[in-house]
Amino acid sequence: MNHVRPVCLLLALLTGCATPKSKPSTDEGNPFIVPAGSPRNVRIGFIQGYPLGSPSVPIMLLPGTVVQDKMVVVARDPRLNPSAILEITGQRGRIAVARIVRGQPQPKDEVVLPSTDLSERSQELAP
Repeated sequence: MNHVRPVCLLLALLTGCATPKSKPSTDEGNPFIVPAGSPRNVRIGFIQGYPLGSPSVPIMLLPGTVVQDKMVVVARDPRLNPSAILEITGQRGRIAVARIVRGQPQPKDEVVLPSTDLSERSQELAP
């Protein structure tokens, strides 16, 4: 009976695959650098269902999210393209109400704090 093959397979499963370690970046000590693969826009919630044509939309906030009146946020579609610029007008619990400034958000669009490039791209939306 040949026991080498099962033992080699077991060792391969237990040790996993070896991956080369990347070189440390010179920016590691900088607290303002976003780690690779991290989103640049902080997600605060999602657009909830609302009657189309309404000037305001409800946003279901993620747990622990704090928003303030007159805070400007951006809604974006699943492809991460901006769909609307919104201004927070009120909050009750985990639901915030926002006025649509530009564009037309769809239910389930995510709402994020805008980065500079996202703000610039969202200015191209229809008022």
